[in-house]
Amino acid sequence: MGFVFRTSARQLVGFAHRSGGLAGQGTFRAPDRALEGTRAHRRLQKARGAGYESEVPVEWRCSRGGVETIVLGRADGVAAGSNPPMVEEIKTVDRFWSGKPDPLHMAQLRFYGAVLALQRGWTEALLRLTHVQIGTGAEFQIEAIESRESLEKFLAETLDAWFGWIVPEAGRLAQRDASLEKLEWPFGSYRGGQREFARRAYRAMRDGHNLFAEAPTGSGKTMAALFPALKALPALGGGRIFFLTAKTPGRTAAMEALASLQAAGASFRALELTAKNKICFSDSPAGCDPAACPFAIGYHDRVRGALRELAALGGAVGREGIETAARSHTVCPHELSLDFSEWCDAVVGDFNHAFDPSARLQRHFGDDAPAKDVLLVDESHNLVERARAMHSAALSPRDLETRPGAARAKGGTKARRALAQAAERLTEFAASAAACAETSIPRQAHHAGGTALDSLPREVLESCRDAKLALETVLAAIPPGTPLAGWIEPWFALNDWVAAAESFDGSCRLISSPGAALGIFCADPSARLRRDLERVRSAVFFSATLSPLDYFCDLLGGGEGDDSIQLDSPFAPDQMQVRILPLDLTLKAREKTLPAVAAAVAEHIRARPGNHLVFCPSHSYLARLLAALEPLLAGIPIVCQSPAMDEAARTGFLSHFASGTGTTGLAVLGGVFSEGIDLPGERLVGVCVVGTGMPQLSLERDILRAHFEKTRGRGYDYAYLFPGMQRVLQAAGRLIRSTSDTGSALLVDRRFCEPRHRSLLPGWWGAPD
Repeated sequence: MGFVFRTSARQLVGFAHRSGGLAGQGTFRAPDRALEGTRAHRRLQKARGAGYESEVPVEWRCSRGGVETIVLGRADGVAAGSNPPMVEEIKTVDRFWSGKPDPLHMAQLRFYGAVLALQRGWTEALLRLTHVQIGTGAEFQIEAIESRESLEKFLAETLDAWFGWIVPEAGRLAQRDASLEKLEWPFGSYRGGQREFARRAYRAMRDGHNLFAEAPTGSGKTMAALFPALKALPALGGGRIFFLTAKTPGRTAAMEALASLQAAGASFRALELTAKNKICFSDSPAGCDPAACPFAIGYHDRVRGALRELAALGGAVGREGIETAARSHTVCPHELSLDFSEWCDAVVGDFNHAFDPSARLQRHFGDDAPAKDVLLVDESHNLVERARAMHSAALSPRDLETRPGAARAKGGTKARRALAQAAERLTEFAASAAACAETSIPRQAHHAGGTALDSLPREVLESCRDAKLALETVLAAIPPGTPLAGWIEPWFALNDWVAAAESFDGSCRLISSPGAALGIFCADPSARLRRDLERVRSAVFFSATLSPLDYFCDLLGGGEGDDSIQLDSPFAPDQMQVRILPLDLTLKAREKTLPAVAAAVAEHIRARPGNHLVFCPSHSYLARLLAALEPLLAGIPIVCQSPAMDEAARTGFLSHFASGTGTTGLAVLGGVFSEGIDLPGERLVGVCVVGTGMPQLSLERDILRAHFEKTRGRGYDYAYLFPGMQRVLQAAGRLIRSTSDTGSALLVDRRFCEPRHRSLLPGWWGAPD
């Protein structure tokens, strides 16, 4: 037998019989409805009495064209002793249910009836679709007696649709595997530690553990991760590769590497995911409305044609390919990209797609998804802070206000009262927290009036839960096509905060701020990331700056059995001349040392004519340094990063750094230009880094320091030293991008001379003692 495809009954009937649009019944559904539905299922099943089997496993195996399919499911209930035998599916509805059953629910029930009739020799079956109303427990039943011949015909039609797609897909996969077996490294020879990185990555994916790798800029990390992943692909048992990164340049590099591998003979399907707000065709100020959008209405009736068009393209499909197919078939481009991802071998996306609980791709990384995919996490040093943000949330009384013009709906008055009560509870608790003499973290001036506490106020949580539930009742009552604005905003705020609150543990602190805002701050995301990694077969974390490795292995969810590696740089010490200027750059001394900094920076720039980047500790320092530099760099063009630059402004800034322009750019250390940009050769000949990149003093940083001092004995390192030096290494890393590049770097801060900072500088830099 050739390829074996495993699928669920729900997925099978969805593939063959789904129709209609993306809005479904068009009403709001809360994300925790599944839990309520499970409880209702259990209550009803328990009440069915003797002779009723609950959660009956159903398995059907069939093959065509050398391709086998195994369909797995679980019927909610079977009464084999009744006459005729009865098969039941139970679905939950709210009190606004239209009374019309979902055709897919009936199709799933018919599938179970067909398989059980064939396996148990029934001549007919009673099919019962039961709807249970959340809250009241009322039952609404739809029953039909169907012959085995009729059910068998339905099963055959379902499988015809499935095999019509799967048999050609199996042929494609066979061609893919044959090409990957013959695939050779596309560049003839490996750079530096590329071979060792690729070897260790392949072993991690093959054996199902994680790898943490520091590979210097210019060492070819992207290709060294993707090549072994593709070689391992046939052994993943239907798994796929997810290349995840934090920024657009990383995704672009991945797509270019995949195209290079395809040019070298590899045959596989790849897709770059684009954020919904960037690819959406809607021009409505209210945003996407699936009940009104022509690309959403009837989506499932037309999507198969779009999928076939994309499948015929071959190669790597990006935003342009998705948009073209979506317009051609009048389907939602974002939903099309998600559906197509299920038939791709490699998917390039953002950290959020695997790690953010509110944005995770449930079809790939949901709780029920098999752990067979591989993650390649590029620039993974960014994931620590991103994960903290993913699992943190803040709520203020202003977030609980409904906007004027919100749609009128049943329950609106009750919801407004619940919101007002939750806002009152927030305000009351904030007042008591501000007056609290003992707090988790001693108060400091830089806390800006904030207070840290170790536990959640139960009365606030319960009040927020009540308000969230009241809002869900209102949102569900709003007719399809009616804007949800005014009600949906406080619901989103409550949903995020309640979700964070319900996961509150020893890794979190509650922050009460002026204005009655309550923030849940996740100091240590490692346990949450570790649970995310349990959803995949293997993850390879890599970055040019993953030092110290034990810090990142710890905070990124590493565990026993995982591997780590630090690769030697392919660059020689004489490629980058490094000089340290030991000036005092502490906050108190910055104004005093500014003239000396400006003089040293100007001297550094004039000593090597060409393009330079100067990284400053803050926007305010940048402005003061600019004023001091302008008379010293007369005749040299200077461009500056400004706060909140959009994509066009960023592109404009970088356009000044063409070869031969002799431009000096001032940017903020840790900002958008200190990592993820590539200015090779003469486009950049010098870098100045002013300061050690230390995060600003804040209550959050003090929480980190206290937490990691208590749990790891290294509070200062985890809160300040390591994050700061990450910024320095990334900024200086803009300079040498290939083995032919040369340049000079100036590090300005006396702390660079201290052993704990010096030990974190790359050895190949050859920084003076």
